[in-house]
Amino acid sequence: MAGRANPRAETVQLDSESVEALGAFQVKAGLRDGLRGGGSISTEAFSAERVSVARVATRGLSTWRSRNPENFITVSIGVSGHYGGTVQGRPYAARDGQLNFVSMPNDIQDNLIGSEETVGWLLNFSCDELLRECKSLGQDDCPVRLLDEALDGSESFLESASQHLLWLKYAQPEAWHQSSIASTQAAMVSFVAARMLSCSDRLPVAALPTPHQLASYVDLAISYMEQSLTRPIGLGDLCEACHVSARTLQIAFRQLRDETPMQALRGLRLKQMRSFLLQGEDVSVACLRSGLSPTGRTSALYLNLYGEKPSRTSAVFDKGLFR
Repeated sequence: MAGRANPRAETVQLDSESVEALGAFQVKAGLRDGLRGGGSISTEAFSAERVSVARVATRGLSTWRSRNPENFITVSIGVSGHYGGTVQGRPYAARDGQLNFVSMPNDIQDNLIGSEETVGWLLNFSCDELLRECKSLGQDDCPVRLLDEALDGSESFLESASQHLLWLKYAQPEAWHQSSIASTQAAMVSFVAARMLSCSDRLPVAALPTPHQLASYVDLAISYMEQSLTRPIGLGDLCEACHVSARTLQIAFRQLRDETPMQALRGLRLKQMRSFLLQGEDVSVACLRSGLSPTGRTSALYLNLYGEKPSRTSAVFDKGLFR
């Protein structure tokens, strides 16, 4: 059993971010037989009081034993690799892109690892925040034991939201990033609480998205756009990235930005195009590098947004005003 393993934790390398992200889990890990150079655990993590997320990668481990942090519920989602085990005696087997388990405060996790490398998500939700959200939805208690069932099928949304938090953490520190971080955390808590209550028949499954959820859908869609500007993007791609219907996403953009998702995408591409022009790029090249076609329509859209033609912006650079 993994719980009886004699892990050589001192030979497992943790980077500084892993130490911070996983410290509360009291991790102990054992190495695979014959491994040279020791094993490793690395993470990309976002930590906050309401929600913390970590994308954890392991190499060369055979076992992993940990205790869940006090006052936090942990959701585990598989990404790649073969592993499984028990959580407080309840068995699980990891599946790529699927929910592995939901761990309650102080639960013991005993994991057996069957592949050289593994990757997975650990999402921590504050019990206090979930209870507060349940009360805001009209319930005095929080049926956390239903989360395994409630979150099955919600992996895409949770992964997208987690990726968005990581992207915001490493992005340039702008004021709107802080607002987006707060709204994304709030949306994740609201989403989990609503799914939990709907599973207990205390909330209709078809309940309307909360304002926090709508804001998170917009943030996720914008993040996807910004990372994919040069690729063809359709409404279906945005819906898949946000794990919502086209109607819900359009409502979110209309309420929060007074525009459609595709209008927002066009604005981001034009903004990127202007940035390239101000760096001295040729107009045609700037268009293509921004996912736009070098046509008269693009020029007209640019003129309408910035009050000058692309060639004028390029000419300003040529005069040396931005050198």
